[in-house]
Amino acid sequence: MSGTMSDMGEPSEDLMDLVFTALDHAVDSIEGGGPLIPFLLVESDDGERRIHRFPGDLEEGQRQARETARAVSGHARAAVAWDGYLTLDDVRTDALFVEASEVGDAESVLIGQRYEMAGRIRKKIQPLGNPGFLPPGEPLF
Repeated sequence: MSGTMSDMGEPSEDLMDLVFTALDHAVDSIEGGGPLIPFLLVESDDGERRIHRFPGDLEEGQRQARETARAVSGHARAAVAWDGYLTLDDVRTDALFVEASEVGDAESVLIGQRYEMAGRIRKKIQPLGNPGFLPPGEPLF
């Protein structure tokens, strides 16, 4: 059974599917050593997905992604993804982040995936552990 966080206390399957789709896209985007351009992935009730990218300053890109999530109409859920750092047990590592919510959610889901780059010629992401839930944030819309 699917429901939103606001009515069940847990993210719906549809929202978590969008989160992991965004995380997979983020991984694919930086394979080979390229930077991750912050992006917004929106999904309509009928499952249609669209991606919006926000090049430039990382913080500004995240802000623009959130503003676009609020401004775009006709979607049921949205996810914002970016590259940053996560400190765990006093160790700072590179990490990919995805924050997502559905219309009507009281708060957003935030996950982080720590990683390191491996390989000399063809850079590959080496995940460090599994994606983990971080404290939730404000809903995206």
